[in-house]
Amino acid sequence: MGKKRKNSILYLIRIILIFIGLAYYFSNINELHWGFLFVAVIIPVVIEGILNLLIPEKQANKKTAKKTNSTNISKNSQKNNYNKVPTTRLLSDKEIIKMPLENMSGAEFERLCFLYYKAKGYKPKETPKGADGGVDLLIYQRYHQQYEAVQIKHYLNSGNQITVSPIRELNSSKQNHGCVLARFITTSTYTKEAMLQADKWRIKTHSIDWVQNKIEAWRKEEAKKPKYA
Repeated sequence: MGKKRKNSILYLIRIILIFIGLAYYFSNINELHWGFLFVAVIIPVVIEGILNLLIPEKQANKKTAKKTNSTNISKNSQKNNYNKVPTTRLLSDKEIIKMPLENMSGAEFERLCFLYYKAKGYKPKETPKGADGGVDLLIYQRYHQQYEAVQIKHYLNSGNQITVSPIRELNSSKQNHGCVLARFITTSTYTKEAMLQADKWRIKTHSIDWVQNKIEAWRKEEAKKPKYA
């Protein structure tokens, strides 16, 4: 029970007891000593004090504050971890498959996307580093019988969103690779303006939810295979 609610209930009990005592005294005023009036006022106060000690107060606020602090510490730790990972670090495929998203560098997440699309039969091609012009992968779309340009941004726990600028960059650079189709993959989310621009240019957008449901789910299952033990 909360402190405020408990005090209100105890106050109400005290008033009721005093009212009963006074009513009894005045209805029998000729038979009772005036000292009973004093007792009728003091006894309810004593009872209120005893009940106040016996009824425990709810400690939810402290627990909630403690939980909130723990959550904030966890989020800050994840964010700090993101900042500490060199974006160009590239470990082996085996290490990447066994690594959770939050521990990956930007280059390692790009490699994970490559491995995912390779496993799904998209015949992915990696573009030269430093000269990709905004395109990180080329994946073959069997239905359209042509390659699709893919840009990848690993912003997990960074607080960054994909804005209009990278969408425009992808729309321009896809033509340098002879692509009509394009998609954007990020471990973050998109601004409203970026989504509108992507829709206008028919660029598919995949955010953190898609990454977790598709790529990360595949990685976890792949990591269970004996060859990664």
